[in-house]
Amino acid sequence: MKAKLHTKLLFLIWFTCQNSLIYSINYHPVVGARSASMAHASVALKDPFAVFNNPAMMAYSDKFSLNLHYENRFLLKETSTSYMGSVLPLEKGGVFGLHVLHFGHVNYGELNTGLSYAKAFGKAFSIGMRFDYLLSYFGEEIYGKSNGFTFEVGMYGQLSQSLGIGFVVYNPARLKMNTYNDVNEYIPTIIRLGLVYNISEKCLLTSEIEKDMSYTPTFRLGVEYEINEHLFLRMGLSFPDFEYAFGVGWNIKSLKIDFSSNYHTVLGYSPQLSLNYTIK
Repeated sequence: MKAKLHTKLLFLIWFTCQNSLIYSINYHPVVGARSASMAHASVALKDPFAVFNNPAMMAYSDKFSLNLHYENRFLLKETSTSYMGSVLPLEKGGVFGLHVLHFGHVNYGELNTGLSYAKAFGKAFSIGMRFDYLLSYFGEEIYGKSNGFTFEVGMYGQLSQSLGIGFVVYNPARLKMNTYNDVNEYIPTIIRLGLVYNISEKCLLTSEIEKDMSYTPTFRLGVEYEINEHLFLRMGLSFPDFEYAFGVGWNIKSLKIDFSSNYHTVLGYSPQLSLNYTIK
């Protein structure tokens, strides 16, 4: 068991070092076990975790909600992610969102906190924006801290009764982190485009392409099937770095509980748990 953990850590260290000379290693995940169980294809999902995944999708929320999420990425506490967010619809239209996300552990960590706003223009189109404050820090003070500000713009269009399209761009201005040693660390610029298609009243299909400006594109496919009004089954696939995903969802009145696990062919499993509580 220890040998496997050491192998994972060495691989992650090598992967980070390959990209940290020019680009920031600031972590920007997709949150929510529902989307994770569909290989993170979430840019066109109407979901409370849209606060972080695509702010434009918040526009269709009509209830206040509190959302919690935890991921034990690759079964290592050093790469775990904790998230808390909330959605607040306004009586006169528009929706506000708040979020706090933490990645890492004692020796290294990253914090992302911010404010979102979304507005729907009828049922066919919505737009949203999120503003983030970023902080990266090491356990040893000698290595210093990095901080910065950035923003994200998202859009959604309902193409037909069954088909929707979502688009989001993170850090479009190519902003940088402020570092202790004046090294330019770029915040990642990420573009995501996706479709969601309701095959039937009980089955939903979602797909997405993600392009980080410094990496090759990632393709994602996911499906969700409603067994009954309380129980959901989901699965997904992403490539070229093959990662399989599966999960279940359980709805109890105002509480939604989602569990998922992603499997990377090299690094192993990443279990995730999410809670969503809504108030009318």
